[in-house]
Amino acid sequence: MTEEKRVKLRGILAQTASSAAVRDDGTFVIELYDFSADAHRWLGNDVAFLLELGPAEKDAALRQLSGGQDAANASDRDALLLQLVAERFDDYYAVERWLNEQGIPFRKQFEPWA
Repeated sequence: MTEEKRVKLRGILAQTASSAAVRDDGTFVIELYDFSADAHRWLGNDVAFLLELGPAEKDAALRQLSGGQDAANASDRDALLLQLVAERFDDYYAVERWLNEQGIPFRKQFEPWA
């Protein structure tokens, strides 16, 4: 089993952490981990929100972030995608807005016991 590739995003909201990762199966994931008092008050504990992109959507995101150029020549496309996401976006919500603006589909997941 290989190690998951992950970068931390700068973050904006207090008591939250955002990150981007590529799972072993190739799924691209943007995660918001919320450990705020509001999460505890309204949801009972720490929670996580995830955006998941499959291979085709991940490729579309990479093409858009790299200026429309095909990044096929990049030696590590996943590392390039993570680098570009970390450079461009502050948090989960910024990535979600951008994906919607670009028309790139994704799946939303909620983890109530993060």
